[in-house]
Amino acid sequence: MAMESGLNVFIGAVTEEKTPTAQIAKNLLAIPGIESVYELTGELDILIQVKSPSVSKINEILEAIRATEGIEKTTTYL
Repeated sequence: MAMESGLNVFIGAVTEEKTPTAQIAKNLLAIPGIESVYELTGELDILIQVKSPSVSKINEILEAIRATEGIEKTTTYL
């Protein structure tokens, strides 16, 4: 499947206020497959850049992001 070869995905995240955004960003960078983490202001608090060879691996990374302390909600942009 052509879509499965090399994906560059952005995931927007809303964080809870009690956990410092900088700490969440640091924790996210420890997840394999996450290339960059950007702190934002507005509706999204963090923008996460993920590179992966497959959709299934993106899903695994997304689950790890959602399990990170301080993450409330995510939105994936393909």
